[in-house]
Amino acid sequence: MARQRRRTIGRTAIGAALVTVLASSATATAATTYRSDPVTTGHVTTIDATTHTMRVTDNGRTVMTFPVGFGKPGFRTPSGTFHVLGKDAVIEMTSCSAHITCDRSSPSYYDLTVHWAVRLTSGGVFVHAAPWDSQIGTADTSHGCIHLSTADARRFYAFTRLGDTVIVQGTGRTSVGPAGP
Repeated sequence: MARQRRRTIGRTAIGAALVTVLASSATATAATTYRSDPVTTGHVTTIDATTHTMRVTDNGRTVMTFPVGFGKPGFRTPSGTFHVLGKDAVIEMTSCSAHITCDRSSPSYYDLTVHWAVRLTSGGVFVHAAPWDSQIGTADTSHGCIHLSTADARRFYAFTRLGDTVIVQGTGRTSVGPAGP
């Protein structure tokens, strides 16, 4: 009888503890809200392929505006909402590592040391300096990345934090695949 009573008390204590945990979890879940409106707080960057312009905001206030370049035909930059995954002050980018081509005789082959690279996708879409691109702001010449001048890329790199929102629009491509400089 005493053993059964202890077992019942133990079950009651465990049951009460479980109810407490579930109740606090339900309260936390009920308090969670999700945004359906566009992101307007924190660092938000909007990059528009139709105007070749990048607008960087901090809590809704524009702090920087830059001319940009996008992916050329066959390598269009994907449109979408991204979050900064990483930053590299210097990184080597190759067409082989981007799964474009490893054939050095291909016109799509490249092996470049790139500065001020902000990673948007695991597939290799970056915002980075492209000092070799003399058509930034007027034409699309990249393999899918977003080109900035070296000075603008350095400023964007310094301002940007991991997890910041980057909205790319107007490119005509929504799927994310291989990309590079």
